[in-house]
Amino acid sequence: MPINSTPFTEEKYSVKGSLTPFLGGNVISAKDIPKFEEWPTFSSEGEYNHIEFIRTIDMLQEDFHIPDEIIVGKLHSLFTRTAKKWYYKMRMDHGKHDWSWRKSEVITKWANNSWRFKMENSFESAIFNSEKDKPLTR
Repeated sequence: MPINSTPFTEEKYSVKGSLTPFLGGNVISAKDIPKFEEWPTFSSEGEYNHIEFIRTIDMLQEDFHIPDEIIVGKLHSLFTRTAKKWYYKMRMDHGKHDWSWRKSEVITKWANNSWRFKMENSFESAIFNSEKDKPLTR
């Protein structure tokens, strides 16, 4: 589902210059949101890199009420290396989409069967087996 193409206007928000909506009397101003340099990046390297990236962006969005337009607009800076090349290709091929769609595509790309198999094997090899492993005794 493409993002609504209406322009980003301050009328949607509670305080002039604020990036976040007025919710239940609580106002979170733009200065409360962590600087983008402090946000995680996604390179596609590492076993859990995509999971940590998605969880952190989701938590930032929830905690600071960051609109999708802001997150999607910064993805070009948050993706690095292989992930950035992939992101540019996806953007050219599929156009502008919301964070939910982008998140789903990251999961589809990097949480594939090979990745799942590797994680299952790592987990199984880390489980204590009383027949094969000897517990430490004093």
